[in-house]
Amino acid sequence: MKRFRPATCVAILLAALITFGWLAVPDRAPGARPYEGTTIRAVVNAEYVKYSLTLVEKDLYDTLGVKLETEVIPADAFVAKTLLEFNSGSSPWDLIMFGPSNMPDYGRHFEPLDPWIEKMKLNFHLDDIVDVFRKVMLRYNGKLVSMPYDGDIHIMYWNKVAFERPDNQKKFKAKYGYDLKPPKTWKQWDDAAEFFHGWGWDGSPNKLFGAGASYKPSGSGYSYHWWRERFFAYGGNYFDATMKPLINTAAGLRALEEMVRTMPYYPPGVLLFESEEPKTMLVKGEVPMLCSWTSTGKRVGNPAESVIVGKAGFGIVPGAEIDGKIVHRPPITPGRGMAVSKYSKKKEATMKVLEFISLPEQSLKIVMDAKTIMDPWRVSHLRSEKFRKLFPDADKYLDAIEQSFPFLVPDPVIPAADEYQRKLSFEITEALAKRKSPKDALDTAAKEWDKVTERRGLEKQKAFWGEKLHEMKSLGIEYRPDWAAKAK
Repeated sequence: MKRFRPATCVAILLAALITFGWLAVPDRAPGARPYEGTTIRAVVNAEYVKYSLTLVEKDLYDTLGVKLETEVIPADAFVAKTLLEFNSGSSPWDLIMFGPSNMPDYGRHFEPLDPWIEKMKLNFHLDDIVDVFRKVMLRYNGKLVSMPYDGDIHIMYWNKVAFERPDNQKKFKAKYGYDLKPPKTWKQWDDAAEFFHGWGWDGSPNKLFGAGASYKPSGSGYSYHWWRERFFAYGGNYFDATMKPLINTAAGLRALEEMVRTMPYYPPGVLLFESEEPKTMLVKGEVPMLCSWTSTGKRVGNPAESVIVGKAGFGIVPGAEIDGKIVHRPPITPGRGMAVSKYSKKKEATMKVLEFISLPEQSLKIVMDAKTIMDPWRVSHLRSEKFRKLFPDADKYLDAIEQSFPFLVPDPVIPAADEYQRKLSFEITEALAKRKSPKDALDTAAKEWDKVTERRGLEKQKAFWGEKLHEMKSLGIEYRPDWAAKAK
């Protein structure tokens, strides 16, 4: 009979106990990689968002021992499918990407951060978050529940060749009576789009286009974003204090009529364009100007695809001249946040993951990479010397982003924000396609908004909107019915 040494017997006994589950193994190893063996499930709305997380995965594992498993639900179905899970009282995910404009629908499903910050001594570097994002993107019922992940806003881009060629300047001055410069107002933008369309403004024999845009109604409601940067500059607002829609007032009508009138100066297919098509036309030198997401700048500066490296200008989107002052209203469009599901069984590890991907040095990797389409949201992102030297004039690009922050307009951050937005975007595109008049389209959208409000409960929506109305007023945004007529 073979005899075992005492130490061997102990080892065999421990192995048996572990095998049959009679001895619990700690789920956190001591020292480095404290969450070794833990897998956190994340959900995002695009492959490029999934890719963005791969940029920090190695450091995440080396530091915490955590592995990420990321599911992609396409943007068109993302809100409906994720809320269906949450509203059932459960969730297969630990880390949730969401659109901050949908916070009223998502927020109750998120784990508040402050108790965990205190308990685990987490540091989210809140003072480093751009002020407007910190105010409008992170809280539900006054509680901190999320962190930014993508600082979506619109800025303006232009091809300097188009605006600086002496022959172009001479022709423009002769036709319009003022100097050709990057537009400050929407009137100047429309004049420039008309002027540049249909000929080789770059000195080539090519028939180029007047401007770029994204007017597809689905996805994130692209046409809505382009409409509302005019709408708010003309004094518009989403609702009055009683939840009566203001989208079909004079400001909305002027904005949409201008967009319809200038459709001939945009590329054919603009009604099908999502975010990337007009960016591609800009970097290939086919359109002289574009209002678009800040991620566009990284493509502009990429010599592997851009013919306008070092030849691009960056600035705040056009506005409206009101009583001698130009009012700019660039939109938050709509951004992305990250939160921890309150249904997660791995809250502690997920909190550490959220902290890690939000760190200034880790999030900088994400927002600097052109393939992520993620945009700066920390002050340190904008001031990073590495970022400011990433491509020619990257410093001017980052400065244009920062200059836009004081004027930003958020989405209507109330329950069903996504539904309101999609209804309006559909009708805007109907008008752009000339299937409806601008007035009929906006009147229909207003009726659809009333239906959404009624379905969600008028008093409930009024309460949410009253809070946001006060918030927007603090940002200097108020309904001004007289502006649409006087704007220049």
